[in-house]
Amino acid sequence: MTSRNYPAWLRRGARGADEAIIDELSRAMAAKDDEAIRRLLHRAVIVVIDSGGHLNTAPIPLNGRAAAASELVSLMSAGTTTATASINSVQGITLLREDRVVGVITADFRSGRLSSVWVVCNPEKLRHWNR
Repeated sequence: MTSRNYPAWLRRGARGADEAIIDELSRAMAAKDDEAIRRLLHRAVIVVIDSGGHLNTAPIPLNGRAAAASELVSLMSAGTTTATASINSVQGITLLREDRVVGVITADFRSGRLSSVWVVCNPEKLRHWNR
């Protein structure tokens, strides 16, 4: 059962916990802390990266903590920073380079860990972020 199936008063509590995990992921990515990222990931995590062919990313989807953490760290090239933001009405992370959004990250949770992580780095899909 996902948090979306809980009564409204329970969803607020669950969302707060999810937002704290997203905040931790943002800090761990900014620090390029592979181990901290791994601790936030569910053992069966899946990461999907939509680069639109614009990035040299690993084959998708990525399965498992080690591959997922490594790929998330690799997104943090020189000059990239993170910021939390509302993405499709949920707490997510923006990846910024020279004040331009170069990626957005959203996630699902299971057992208090990130179970599915979606990364969009496709410039065509990020146009509205950089108007």
